[in-house]
Amino acid sequence: MTISYKYRYLLNDWQQQAVELLNEKFRQQLRATDDVLMEFADKSESVNIQNHFFEAQREIWLKMEDLSLDFHDLLVKYLGKFPTSSEDEKHTLGKETLSLVNIDLYERNLALHTLADRAERKSYRLLYVLAQRLTVINGGHPIKIADIPASPRQMSEIFARCVDRLSIENDALLVLYTLYDKYVLSELEGLHQKLNEDLIKAGILPNLKYKVKIKGSADTTDKRKQDEADKPAESDRAQSAEELGEETLSRIQELLMTKRRMQRKRNPLPPGVTTASIQEIVDATNTAISSAEQTYPEAVSLDKTVVPRNVNAEVLNQVQHAMKTQRSSIKESVGNDRLSEMQENVIDLVGMLFERMLDDPRIPDIAKALLGHLHTPYIKIGILDSSFLSSKSHPARKFLDEAVEASALWMNQEDPNEGIYPFLKDIVFRIVRLKQQQNEDFEEYSSLLEEETSRLSEKFSILEKHSREAEKGKELMSQAKEAAKTATKKIFSGHTVPDYVEGFINQVWIDYLTLLRLREGVDNDDSPAWNEALELGQYLLSVSSGIIDGSIQKPQLDTLSEQIWTQVGGLLPHKGKEIEHFVHSLENRSESRVTLDFSGTVHKLKPKISQELLELYNKLRALPENTLFEFNLKEGEHQRARLSWYNPFSDRFLFVNFRGRKTALLDIKELAEGIRKGTIVYFDDVNTSFWSRAMTAIRNMLEKSVKTTG
Repeated sequence: MTISYKYRYLLNDWQQQAVELLNEKFRQQLRATDDVLMEFADKSESVNIQNHFFEAQREIWLKMEDLSLDFHDLLVKYLGKFPTSSEDEKHTLGKETLSLVNIDLYERNLALHTLADRAERKSYRLLYVLAQRLTVINGGHPIKIADIPASPRQMSEIFARCVDRLSIENDALLVLYTLYDKYVLSELEGLHQKLNEDLIKAGILPNLKYKVKIKGSADTTDKRKQDEADKPAESDRAQSAEELGEETLSRIQELLMTKRRMQRKRNPLPPGVTTASIQEIVDATNTAISSAEQTYPEAVSLDKTVVPRNVNAEVLNQVQHAMKTQRSSIKESVGNDRLSEMQENVIDLVGMLFERMLDDPRIPDIAKALLGHLHTPYIKIGILDSSFLSSKSHPARKFLDEAVEASALWMNQEDPNEGIYPFLKDIVFRIVRLKQQQNEDFEEYSSLLEEETSRLSEKFSILEKHSREAEKGKELMSQAKEAAKTATKKIFSGHTVPDYVEGFINQVWIDYLTLLRLREGVDNDDSPAWNEALELGQYLLSVSSGIIDGSIQKPQLDTLSEQIWTQVGGLLPHKGKEIEHFVHSLENRSESRVTLDFSGTVHKLKPKISQELLELYNKLRALPENTLFEFNLKEGEHQRARLSWYNPFSDRFLFVNFRGRKTALLDIKELAEGIRKGTIVYFDDVNTSFWSRAMTAIRNMLEKSVKTTG
């Protein structure tokens, strides 16, 4: 079948956009692959696996250009196949794919097609209606979802063909598949939405609704089946948090024991001496907690008022030393050789966890000092509850994660009495003084913490909204004024007019167009009121030319005066005196002339920037709202702020403090320069689990330590 000529141009335009976008995304994927493979190599558990990633990295370096060319050629070829002929239909995508797959590649292609199936299910409603509309422009010949241009299955087939030229191991290839999903497959929904909208605008089934026919008469049965159909397949689910936690913990414990064996030999227990009981270790932790006032620095005592400037690197070093002292006292109290491997693992691992917290730049220093008091109580929890370290749902673990996140977002470092600090201090005080830390207690603390953060968010969101709306208003005004100046330049620049016309344009006309643009919408270039204003500008220029050459007639002046009063005066009543002066000047017909020049309103060409800086710009532009930034105002002092709004028109970023008050408005050049110099940093993962980040870091640290020691 052949697409009707009147729709072919529409499809060709879309295909060209798709090729440009997907090619660029594929190149971005290849550039990102280098860093990701290096990271995986760094985290590899064996030299053999590490070499897989290094070899893949080298292979992609050598063949990057060929891969890009293959992708482009295959993409153009696949898009050019639409619509398929009746002969093409005999070869389904599944059969075509199987022709590429040998036994060794089965696992690879299975993973890739799993990603394609997930992308198809995610956009199924959109793809369904798009297939119906494409069927119409294909002369009624049915178009299947798999045959839609750039469908997820087609794109997976293209990638499978591209990577055929790579000789790399499966573990490294699966990394490429994941990146392909992130960079390329994720763009398909937006492209298909654009094609769908274009077809609707062209009048193709504008009222089509998504419908699925399911066999069976009962509505409840239909709904249940459809709900089940919408659920993700089991194979699409990532490894559960519980499984990942247990796997990580198991590896860490193994590494701890290996490292311990390398560093010292355990002495055999004397006859009659047994391994320490849980109660003995709990008693030792209780003793350490009660003596914490002697080991913790005065500056961060729970009974004292914390002064922000007193909590510095030296104080945090003292906190770290106090934690180490408490762990040593617990081990000495029960006897180092009496601890089982698992008991010693708990003590050491909780210690490393809290030391990671002290090193985490996302957490304010005063929060580190405060939460450090939980170190020894959490050792006791780990000794009493074997699921504490591996279970993501453990209440004590959840509370620590939530407390860290709340500290990052709602802590006022300049004045701890504001924000979340007083509340957290009270909770930490209660936890430290509990005889037994029960799960129910931490569930209550998490609930109270959620209520407090919600209260702070609600309290300060109004101020943040005002800050954001004020900046948005300024930006809209700037856009409207720019549009007004551009329109004025287009009409008047280079023309000679009476001098009072120049005064009217600068004092009244540009303000009139600016306000009109704001009222009609800054992006609305085709509103009737805006077009009438431009026509009035052209008439003003015509009358001005007539005044200069002496051909103007009284009725023309009267018409202009009436229109100025009606259109301009009606929108700008406060400019009445200026309008009256202008109308009076028209009647006097002054002899002074001036040639208008609005070249100052022309945008200067932006200087070329490096590819590295351009990538940083694009990364900053894509940051989500509430990304946490830290600004080094001067040495030793830092200010934290959240990204509240990014304006794509001006490339400027609005930052607010935890109270929602504006702290800075920076253009992208200033922001990028600060990041490159190291005076500004940002954390795009504050909302991720601190516990998971810390455990991963501990595992990597132990892996390197064991390799080095070995």
